[in-house]
Amino acid sequence: MTTSDTTLIRMRSKIALHSMEDKIAELPLLPQVLVRILQLDPKSEEYFEEFEHSAKEDPAFAVRVIALANSAASSPIAPISVIRDALARMGATTVASFVASLAVQRVFMPTEPNQILLWKHSISTAVGAQRVAELVPQLQIPAGHAYLVGLLHDVGRFVMFEHAPKQLLAVDEHNWQTPDDLEAVDVEVFNFTHSELGSLACEHWGVPDAIAEIIRHHHTPLQGSIAPGSGDATTFCVQVADRLAVTLIDNGDYEALSDDERIERIALYCLKSDEERRLLAVDRLAAEVPMIRRESEHLMQNLGLHL
Repeated sequence: MTTSDTTLIRMRSKIALHSMEDKIAELPLLPQVLVRILQLDPKSEEYFEEFEHSAKEDPAFAVRVIALANSAASSPIAPISVIRDALARMGATTVASFVASLAVQRVFMPTEPNQILLWKHSISTAVGAQRVAELVPQLQIPAGHAYLVGLLHDVGRFVMFEHAPKQLLAVDEHNWQTPDDLEAVDVEVFNFTHSELGSLACEHWGVPDAIAEIIRHHHTPLQGSIAPGSGDATTFCVQVADRLAVTLIDNGDYEALSDDERIERIALYCLKSDEERRLLAVDRLAAEVPMIRRESEHLMQNLGLHL
């Protein structure tokens, strides 16, 4: 490819992406009360108090959290009627995950099966990223942070569905097999990637720049060792969870696979480099898949998302 060809491709990409920026500007902002809650630190001693204070500003949101605490999965001994008791019952991490999902759902309320499938993948990736962060504590990535980035990693595809559903369908009709294949198809169809678009959406919402940057590069292969607490450490959690969701958890043939076949698929697609396998053993990740699936399905139900 010549220099002029490369320049032309970049110019086309810039023009195409710019046309979608106007669509992003039309997106509703995240409710401010939810933005404040997402910015709270679940490990803080003041977390419960600050969460309760913010939640009172949005009664509809407070009702959803209390309903979650009273669900069959939480099984409270006595009915819960106040936010503080809901937090104590479920724990800060569970509530923070639900809040993040609810916040994004208010912007992208799914109405069609394909939209719900997008949600299913995002939830699976979020729960998986959270679990990877817990399994590899030396990464020093808070589980709630990994969940949020996992939830938002494909938000660009949500924007595509809102404003260019036929083109997005064309992307999926290419039958890409792994997340690593997806960006090349995006460029072929859209002239830009969902990662670039997702980063712009995060900037529109006021999501921290560090998160927007991870989303922009969440398909970029990691090189070398991964520094604790770094953007690469969060990217590792999301990339592993993304691959796991696409190739195993969201796959229709999951129930038919044997344990050995599931482990083989994880080894082939999910933990690809020596560094990734050093951080997380294949069999250890495989053992967590049933729990990730259960948690994802439970969260989908509580958000009212059903296929």
